[in-house]
Amino acid sequence: MTEAAMIIVPTDISQKIREIETAYQHYLTEFRIPDDHKIVVNYSGGKDSTVTLAVAYALYGDRVRGVMADTDNEHELTIAYGKTIHEQIGCAPVQVVKKTYTEADFLRRREYLKKNWPKRQVIRMGAYRGIVMPSLARSDTKFGQAWLRTAERWGIEFETALEAALSVMHPSGNSFLDCALLHGKFPMLRDRFCTDELKIQIAFESAMKPMLDEGDVVVQWSGVRADESSKRSGYQRFSTDNRDPEFLYNFLPIHQWAATDVFALHKHFGIKPNPLYTQGAARVGCMNCVLCNKEEIAETAARWPEHIHKHKEWELKVRLTSRWVHWMSVGEVSQRWMKQFDLPLGREVQIYGIQPDVQHIDWSGFYGPRGNLNSPGVDEVVEWAKTGRGGKVYDLVKASLDTSVCSSRYGLCE
Repeated sequence: MTEAAMIIVPTDISQKIREIETAYQHYLTEFRIPDDHKIVVNYSGGKDSTVTLAVAYALYGDRVRGVMADTDNEHELTIAYGKTIHEQIGCAPVQVVKKTYTEADFLRRREYLKKNWPKRQVIRMGAYRGIVMPSLARSDTKFGQAWLRTAERWGIEFETALEAALSVMHPSGNSFLDCALLHGKFPMLRDRFCTDELKIQIAFESAMKPMLDEGDVVVQWSGVRADESSKRSGYQRFSTDNRDPEFLYNFLPIHQWAATDVFALHKHFGIKPNPLYTQGAARVGCMNCVLCNKEEIAETAARWPEHIHKHKEWELKVRLTSRWVHWMSVGEVSQRWMKQFDLPLGREVQIYGIQPDVQHIDWSGFYGPRGNLNSPGVDEVVEWAKTGRGGKVYDLVKASLDTSVCSSRYGLCE
């Protein structure tokens, strides 16, 4: 999707709403869905879910219910917007739900660490396949002694990596951080457990499952648009939901809409968009999403540095729960040599008078690998985000960003 500013153009919103109503009635007939079914709108506080909720309520009134999942990694303006959007639309207040991790959840994870981290572990895939990770519960081995130097560098006082991990394996009160601690890593492109656990599952359990248990048929409306990504463009507009295929269905009413149509509908109904859209945001939701782009990271660092600081603090905690980070922290490059020459982990490496460089990895990166940086933390990713294409020269436009004036990628500033 282009990052260039888009100008809202006149469009026949009334006709688009009629098209949604006609298509929906067709699907209800095709799938034999009863007239007294319930409608649940997956609400995020963004432009697309806002118009989805507005259209659903305009067509079906009090049958519609909105549910918003708070991941504890949202901007406070987004949460406030979601809690008050009913005042603009006229519908019932959106139900705000949150996944809460308990001491019992962390107890199970602590028991897992106690059982498995003392054992050696063979890496089964990737560049280090075949290398044996040593015990992380001993300080009397060469690896254990090397890790103690890592602990000193990190500013922590524990005898073993296992003790360090157990020290943070307790509920923090923040759902996103707790989720990452229990997984021992931050979400990634191919492992988006944050979306599954903090949004999809909790919304289903809190809003839809009680209706299904009462015998209701439920259709969940989602503001997914095809032009957001190639993956979303392939979604069916209407489908059964595998979690309860005879009683739960999915509908994407604005699947073929453009962003210009979305903001035109805001004007049609007199709805003010989420204020973040006039503060430089291209999308709203998690602040930031671990998959956000370079421009979004630079924008956040300039306008809301407190969120960058928050992510940096999270990195310091989540790194302690990762067996991989503990192992890599003693010297990533030297361990490649150990694999190449079939040497045991922790041995002083010297071959024909040549010693390998040692690269210490100190992160469990919130943003993952970026810009060809081998092991970037939040600070390094932010500096990279301030550069232009190629990541070597600072972008003067980003450097001169005026955060005090209206800035909209969608032409919302007057």
